[in-house]
Amino acid sequence: MEKYHIGQEILKEVKAKYPSVAAFARELCKSSSATYEIFGKTSLDTDLLLKVSKLLDRDFFREFSEKCLNGEVAVEDKDMTENHINCLLPEDELHVFTYDKHEMVLEEYFLLPRKKPLVAFCGWKDRGEEACVKQTCVIGENIFGKGMVRPLRFNSKNLADLEAQIPMLTSIPQKAFVILYNGSGLQNGYDYVILLAEKLFAASGKHVVLICSNRNGVSITNGKAVYSSNVEPTFDTWKERIFACVLDNCENDFVYNRELYNAIKGRGYIDAIYHCLFEKDEEGAQQYLAEARKLSTFKDTVIKSDVNMERHQISMLEVRPEDKKLLERYNPRVSMWIDIIKETGEIFDWEYSILSILLGNEA
Repeated sequence: MEKYHIGQEILKEVKAKYPSVAAFARELCKSSSATYEIFGKTSLDTDLLLKVSKLLDRDFFREFSEKCLNGEVAVEDKDMTENHINCLLPEDELHVFTYDKHEMVLEEYFLLPRKKPLVAFCGWKDRGEEACVKQTCVIGENIFGKGMVRPLRFNSKNLADLEAQIPMLTSIPQKAFVILYNGSGLQNGYDYVILLAEKLFAASGKHVVLICSNRNGVSITNGKAVYSSNVEPTFDTWKERIFACVLDNCENDFVYNRELYNAIKGRGYIDAIYHCLFEKDEEGAQQYLAEARKLSTFKDTVIKSDVNMERHQISMLEVRPEDKKLLERYNPRVSMWIDIIKETGEIFDWEYSILSILLGNEA
């Protein structure tokens, strides 16, 4: 059984209740770096613990004392501490972060020691590219100091200039680099610029954030639905050598397009839940439902309720007007309803099953 780590528990609450660590640090009247140190602690000063408990509206005193009495508190360990804090950017996994989590992700990368560059695939079509770089630099400067983050801009035609500048860049006083790359594709594109970001990181020992476009979408080519994206193939190629994440825009375009394509191909979450229930695999359905709830496009609406049950309309996405033709052509399954027993959480009935029709409960 995993030991109780109070710093990790505090981090969970901060992630759930604050837009960023910096926002929580301001309320706590501490710097971001000092706040991150709290997340690595297995015990805290009582005055600090009281203030944290009040800000997060959670009684950490009671929790900590109970765990101490039962001998369930973790012992301080440097490697364990770094693993606990490094929860936003796990290795070998592509995470997609919603608009409100961008600052926290970039903060974590800048604050903690890193062995790899961070490649952030950004879908900020509601912002200009210069604004993307500016926000990232501001976050870095809040940690390293004014002027200590160097912005760089390159495209596929002048990447050789970046390679030539690496010796000079390693000697400047700045502690981090933010590279905006205007280009697409892997051949002579993302492959090359990621390799250069890796070289700059290795030569300088400084933090390197590479911002690339995450443009993805679904189209019809020769009568077939085609999904186009630079993110997944880049991640598959480089996942062992970079930290990678998608910073989705406020419209959740990346998640929307990926799930729309999966639904068209019969591989969406609603398909998976539907088939599990059809095969009477309750455990599998609950597992897929839990995964689906993590996606930014997921919606769960209670449309009927009584003493014993609730009927939920679950939807992976609301199909946009420009994609209505895809619906007409492929009729993808993007939503369904399920009846859940309140006491146990068990799924009792679903969609237009024979049982529902017999009981006269059609949605």
